[in-house]
Amino acid sequence: MPVTKVIEVIGSSPDGSDDAVRQAVAAAQKSIRGISLVEVVSVTCDVADGEITTWNALVKIRFPVEPR
Repeated sequence: MPVTKVIEVIGSSPDGSDDAVRQAVAAAQKSIRGISLVEVVSVTCDVADGEITTWNALVKIRFPVEPR
């Protein structure tokens, strides 16, 4: 059975929570191969003057541990 690793990443976007998740995955894919699962743990927002300015998505990303 393969061994997997899980990391937590926070993605941010002014365009919504979906895009914040996509930003997190896109950034992780630059240095990780084989992402097989993304779990959204939480979504928060930065607010200024009563308006949402940035959506932040904390996600867990699962990928296989590659043998040496």
